[in-house]
Amino acid sequence: MSQKKLLKNSGIYSILMLFQKGINFILIPVLTIYLSTYDYGVVAIVIAINAFLNVFYLLSLPGTLNRFYYEFKDDQEKIKKLFGTIITFVLFNSFVVTGIIFLGRKWLLLPFLENVDFFPFMALGLVSVIFNPCYAIYQSSLQARQEGVRFGKNNAIFFLVNIILLLTSVILLDMGAKGVLGSLAITNIIFFIYTLSRFRKDITFGIDVDILKKSLKYAFPLIPHTLSGVTTMLIDRIIINKLLNTSLVGIYSIGNNFGSIVFLIASGINQAFVPWFNQKIKDNDQKSIPEIAKLLIVFYSVIALGLSFFSKEVIMLITPKAYHASWIVIPCISFAFVYHGVYYFFASALFYDIQGRGNRIIPVFTILAAAINIVLNITLIPRYGIFGAAVATLISKFLLSVSLSFFYNKFVQIKYPVLYMVLMPLGFYIVSLLSYMPYFDVYHFLSLKIIIFVVVLFLCFLHFKKRIKTLFKQKRIFY
Repeated sequence: MSQKKLLKNSGIYSILMLFQKGINFILIPVLTIYLSTYDYGVVAIVIAINAFLNVFYLLSLPGTLNRFYYEFKDDQEKIKKLFGTIITFVLFNSFVVTGIIFLGRKWLLLPFLENVDFFPFMALGLVSVIFNPCYAIYQSSLQARQEGVRFGKNNAIFFLVNIILLLTSVILLDMGAKGVLGSLAITNIIFFIYTLSRFRKDITFGIDVDILKKSLKYAFPLIPHTLSGVTTMLIDRIIINKLLNTSLVGIYSIGNNFGSIVFLIASGINQAFVPWFNQKIKDNDQKSIPEIAKLLIVFYSVIALGLSFFSKEVIMLITPKAYHASWIVIPCISFAFVYHGVYYFFASALFYDIQGRGNRIIPVFTILAAAINIVLNITLIPRYGIFGAAVATLISKFLLSVSLSFFYNKFVQIKYPVLYMVLMPLGFYIVSLLSYMPYFDVYHFLSLKIIIFVVVLFLCFLHFKKRIKTLFKQKRIFY
């Protein structure tokens, strides 16, 4: 994969995610009028539970596509069998798991649905989680083949279809949370049918036992890692709902949506970074990787600082008063996702090891981080409310990144500037704490934050002046 193609695909993934997030922000003033804080909380709880269930539907198999595609790419017939084996198995597994969950919902789901009815809310969530995995596999195959444009078009159409259905159901039909969840369910059914029609020519339906064994052997150690990652990201909603109330989940979700802009950008870049990283390591040409990591971490930190400084004013401007308290979680959430971006760099090196040794290391630390996150949430939420949940997320993400920094180069010869990667975001976070400072004049305080942010931008420009000039001259950041 050329560096130019990496930049192109990174741009597609990131711009698409930002476009989607941008539309969501445009919709916030509308949806917060038609959805109560309780409605937002219901949607957040169902989506959180769906994310947990999705782990057991997909079994981390999409990750095998990125890894084994490069091993099989010279044999197109084997590639078709790889794609076909995974999608056939996931289809079968989806319906089996759904049956188990539905029949055992009294013990498997209802304990986590405090104040949220199974019918219709969770039932609509289950429809989405049944039909989404095939589309997820299809999109992962496009990433593995580096077809960023096609991937982007699919996601953009999926998003637009969902938005049209959502606006119709929430605004015109006044269906509240049922409208949001129902729109997502219908969209997933549509794209399940689309996936089967478009993916058919690229796969050989059926299960190749050898490929399945190899895929499951690689993927199974990732399941605890994936599950613990989802726990760290979403368990706070369930605990807030259990210990406080569903309306506070809705308020927390608005703030989390702002902070997760960093996550969307980092994830979009990582989707293109992983294939490029794999190719670089395979070609024994890893010298540019650490420099790119440094640049991207500062980039993430600058975005997090901007969100920390200015999201409060934006939230107060575009949402009803009931949602204004959501700003308090944004600095912690934003920088938690900066450290999630740091984690991506260390994890890529461990995931590359095809013998699976890295796969065995990562779950140890992600499970530990998830356990710490749960303990911190249970401890801090009763005392500090939704702010306690944000602090728990930041601490657990920080500890996960630091722990992996001691092991990332065990199986791949690469030297990251670890201290820089860990301490630089911390420095930015300390600056962001200014947003909590009491003030008497909102305009003077806003002016102060703008001045500080501009100074930080200028210092970052000076630090990366050479690379930025190269970017504008060569129209690429990777060289």
